[in-house]
Amino acid sequence: MRLFVAVKFSPEIEKSLTDLQDKMKENHITGNYTNCQNLHLTLAFIGEYNSPNKVMKALSKVEFEPFEISLGETIGNFGDILWVGLKRNFKVMSLAESVRTALENEHIPFDRKPFKPHITIIRKAGIFSEQEKYIKSLKIQNVKMTVEKFSLMHSHRENGKLIYTEIGNIKSK
Repeated sequence: MRLFVAVKFSPEIEKSLTDLQDKMKENHITGNYTNCQNLHLTLAFIGEYNSPNKVMKALSKVEFEPFEISLGETIGNFGDILWVGLKRNFKVMSLAESVRTALENEHIPFDRKPFKPHITIIRKAGIFSEQEKYIKSLKIQNVKMTVEKFSLMHSHRENGKLIYTEIGNIKSK
């Protein structure tokens, strides 16, 4: 099973991100756009691991208070992946660290790249120089939400479509 730990978004954040994607589509920016229901903030990427119950047991040890996150003003890229950032937030950084520590304590492998909070909106983006200027000019709505839970997610393909299914979640105190 391909697993990851993530924060799922409120309908308001999903709408803001899909509105942004619509503007990009209108400006002929091509690529594999992330489906609305797949938009998320990855806290830890586990990858292929066939013991989701062991992962949930590890995650159940993570305690956190509800906290607020908000979309940042940045659209960035990792190669041909376009993403939207979050405003700097110590609590989301702390949650990601707690999740990763819980996985490590139970010897569950995960991607150890430094945590950089971002939301992937397009993979394999086709961008030309004039579109780069357009992307930099886009304004992102300052939408907020309260994080009250995070989820263990399963990533798989059905009929060629990428599907993310929640296996379980951990609620705040």
